[in-house]
Amino acid sequence: MILKFIALLAQCTVEVKIMGLLDKVDNLDETQPAKAKPKAAKAVAKAKPKAAKAVAKATPKAKTAKPARPKKAEKARDKPEKIRPTGLPEGYELAGKMPRYIGWLINFGWNFGVAIGLLSIISTGADSDLTLGWIASLLMITINWLVLPIWTGRNIGEFVSRTKYINSSGNKPVFIHAILNNSIGFLSLIGLILLMANFQNISSGGMPWFITGVVFILFWIVNFFFKRNSDFSQGTIDLLFSSYLVKHVSTGEETGWLARFESLGDFGDKWQQSSQKRQEKAAEKAKAKQEAKAESEDTTKAKAKAVAKAKPKESESSDEESED
Repeated sequence: MILKFIALLAQCTVEVKIMGLLDKVDNLDETQPAKAKPKAAKAVAKAKPKAAKAVAKATPKAKTAKPARPKKAEKARDKPEKIRPTGLPEGYELAGKMPRYIGWLINFGWNFGVAIGLLSIISTGADSDLTLGWIASLLMITINWLVLPIWTGRNIGEFVSRTKYINSSGNKPVFIHAILNNSIGFLSLIGLILLMANFQNISSGGMPWFITGVVFILFWIVNFFFKRNSDFSQGTIDLLFSSYLVKHVSTGEETGWLARFESLGDFGDKWQQSSQKRQEKAAEKAKAKQEAKAESEDTTKAKAKAVAKAKPKESESSDEESED
């Protein structure tokens, strides 16, 4: 009996323990989901502020978004290309043959007139001191070759002929153009002197100077043919600097020495007028000669016709007389 009672107690304790374990397991199953829910809620609660912050951060960026800058290539395309002007500018008229001739003649006389006179004195064998004359000649050449072109862009011949040089933009060319353009005549003269001085000394060391003289003269010849065959009468230096010799119109605002140089154009105008009158008179004389020649030819033809008509009549009268 005692053993049966002990066995029952043991079974009861085992069952109680098993029930207790089952209750704990049930409690564990119920408590775990309950704890997980708050964590998930906290995660959602934390995620919402982050998302709100992200949206808040994104919206200001969208508002303050700067427009895209155009590329450099697009800017370069939008800018208009600067076109360099070419050809004779509008509003200017090329200088004619007569102003060019007057300018060349005046420059030649100014530059070499005194020197030619001094050389003619030396050729006569006169023993005299010509130092002052050579200084005056050198001073005149320097003024017309360097001083005036650098200062005004023109020389004495251009002032007298009322002409000037301009570039394709209508402005005064660089002073180097005037200096080089004026140097062509001097180089040709120097070349001629070198040829004459070294012609007999070619075999004895004069060949380099002789060749230099030939080059200077050839350059003058080439420049002459360029001017003659150019549509704008441009020489080699003019083509190099894109310059044109045009008519100059005085503004009337010049003062001092410039006004005096401008007044030289009155002499050139009178020269042109007198030359035009001479040309007109020569043309009238030539026309009168042609008319007189035409009249004489007409009279001779009329006389010839009259003579030709008179001959048949004479032959008819002679035939009638013979029949009688």
